[in-house]
Amino acid sequence: MIFAPIGAAFEPKRRFIRRFAALYHDEMAIKDAICFGCDTVRQIDAAQSEGRCNCGGKVPPLRNLDAFRTARLAHRLGGGYYVHSAIIDVASGVDRNQPINWNITREVFRKDGTKHVFSFDHYLREAFENSKTKDDLDRVWVTGGLIGLADALDRNGYFDRAPHLELVRHLRNGVSHGNRFRIDRPKNLAKYPAHNFVASVRSPAGTSFEITATTDGKKVMFDFMGPADFIDLFMSVEVHLFSLAVEIT
Repeated sequence: MIFAPIGAAFEPKRRFIRRFAALYHDEMAIKDAICFGCDTVRQIDAAQSEGRCNCGGKVPPLRNLDAFRTARLAHRLGGGYYVHSAIIDVASGVDRNQPINWNITREVFRKDGTKHVFSFDHYLREAFENSKTKDDLDRVWVTGGLIGLADALDRNGYFDRAPHLELVRHLRNGVSHGNRFRIDRPKNLAKYPAHNFVASVRSPAGTSFEITATTDGKKVMFDFMGPADFIDLFMSVEVHLFSLAVEIT
């Protein structure tokens, strides 16, 4: 029987160890990052504090992708109210001396492909001539924004449970229950306070909002907070979640 040298017997293991070490080194040499221009996850050198994407956007190191995505949602919701307000303002510029052109129509499709057809001129004027419709649109936008943002926060356990994130939770519950707050467990507020005291975006007047046991039963919109206060909150959530999502040097 011929025995191979001891060194030769261990050579395959050495090659495996060297290959594993090389792969481990390569993994450690790169890190995930996120492009602020196109919202795409990229990889950058671990030694870099920031990269640059092909789209030209800055690419800081990424710590929490879910926090980044939720921050982007909060950004769209805050800016979206401006879009909503601007559209209503444009509609109000329609020349009321001109008769409604009933031949100009728009379509809204059902799931099965059939559709509603409506008069564009008539409903464009409805947006500013009917004050109740405008008020409904304002409320629907804020309500939808709160529900969408709160759902995203809830999927992530409200991240670090910052007070302004908790404020979103209570506001969302309020608008989902007849536009009135329901504080079923007031003792939990001691552990998870809900307020905007440390929020990054607030009224220049320094107005504060806090959920307490006495808030129970009070109306949410637009008694507790006004439209711009909700925008402040969306922006504060955006700033806070970006601080959790990326490494900013």
